[in-house]
Amino acid sequence: MKKSVLFISLVAVMVMPAQAQQNESNIIRISAHKAQTFSEFATQRVKRSLDEWAQKGEFEKTADWQLRVNETTYEKKKKELILLCQDEYIKKYGSLLKPSVTLGRYDADNETYMLTDTRFGQLLVPVPVSDGPAFKQNWKSAVFKPQYFIEDDTLALASLVIEFPALKKRYEYSSKSSLRYETPNIAYNFGDIKIDAGSAVQRGRQTVAEKNIAVGRSKVDTDIPQTSAVSENTFALIIANENYKYIAKVPFALNDGRVMRDYCHLTLGIPEKNIHLIENATFGDFDGELTWLERVCSSPKYKGVASVIFYYTGHGIPDETDKSSYILPTDNRGNTSAACKLDELYSRLGAMPAKSVTVLLDACFSGANRDGEMLAQRKGVAIKARKGEPQGNTVVFSAAQGNETAGFNRQEGHGLFTYYLLRKLQQTQGNVTLRDLSEYVIREVTGLSAVEGKLQTPEVTPAPPVADKWEEWKLR
Repeated sequence: MKKSVLFISLVAVMVMPAQAQQNESNIIRISAHKAQTFSEFATQRVKRSLDEWAQKGEFEKTADWQLRVNETTYEKKKKELILLCQDEYIKKYGSLLKPSVTLGRYDADNETYMLTDTRFGQLLVPVPVSDGPAFKQNWKSAVFKPQYFIEDDTLALASLVIEFPALKKRYEYSSKSSLRYETPNIAYNFGDIKIDAGSAVQRGRQTVAEKNIAVGRSKVDTDIPQTSAVSENTFALIIANENYKYIAKVPFALNDGRVMRDYCHLTLGIPEKNIHLIENATFGDFDGELTWLERVCSSPKYKGVASVIFYYTGHGIPDETDKSSYILPTDNRGNTSAACKLDELYSRLGAMPAKSVTVLLDACFSGANRDGEMLAQRKGVAIKARKGEPQGNTVVFSAAQGNETAGFNRQEGHGLFTYYLLRKLQQTQGNVTLRDLSEYVIREVTGLSAVEGKLQTPEVTPAPPVADKWEEWKLR
């Protein structure tokens, strides 16, 4: 038999599903400096055991040895030894790890607690709403029982059982569970209280009035139509930039992106795996996600049949020299350096061999933010930006024109453009042509912004190849 060289391929024994919510990076590992890696732990052990196993016994016939030791049995034995080493590794290093868990807030809508472990990060634990108060009140008496597996050459948390002896109840975090956890941003919009004191004498009369009371989420967030249809050839890239590192935040941008994601999946029937929601995207995120779309649309399966939805909500700025427009990653300092030029975005989207590309931009490019204030280092005067030219099979819906500001609806908790976009999808259950969708959004946004004294005029710009056919397209 040939002398065999040992190659150990370390494969995770458990695979976590893609999560429906923000905590999507759920493979939680111990850093390498805290423990010997699995390959370091196992390589010599497995090699030594294989060498011993492969030796021909003193009283073993050659024919029997050749049946026992060959390429097939060698690989089988190697796998058995690796599994044994996995058990040893988990037992050795798992015993050294003691959970250090703090309790976060409870999400009653999704019946989920957020826990945070000093080593493993955020953990979502399903807890019925009826058990929520007792879970919190008895937290200090909780007993933790972790289980581990091997992922990327080190330990990862497979599950964490949380027992409450006094309650005789147990709950479990599992790396295999798909859970949702949301922290609501509630706008309390109570009406004015008007008091008419009447005359100064004792017969005076008081009147107290309340109106326009709105507490909680918008109806477009909670009443989302669901379709049974599956749009397996449609792919959505949703970028929601709210929290910028160096410049003003964009109110409600994260809610815009999350609810847009829900409409794409539930109302338009796009499979979850076909939707990428990127929150607070950096410059690198933009490039990486566009590369994902390019690869999908160029693949043999989807080439020529894929439909793309690109949605962006966040800041945009103009170049003060040539007036070209840029969208801003969250690690940008409010200038065109390390920003994404619209012309370059349209060029990449237009070059994709896609059946259609629909771009939805809830941003303005005048240099102002949603509050109407100028971004950092702007000169205080709105610039009429050049909007860029779509290419290929692309049509672009923009929230505002030239030097206008893309505002928001505080009561509904959304950008003005996004709110009416979602509202029309809700009303039509997603079965609407782009012509009807654009007419509705332009009419409603222009009307409301005019009433409020901050004119905002959405517009639609098709690329020349689709100028005569985009109006009949549908997102579903």
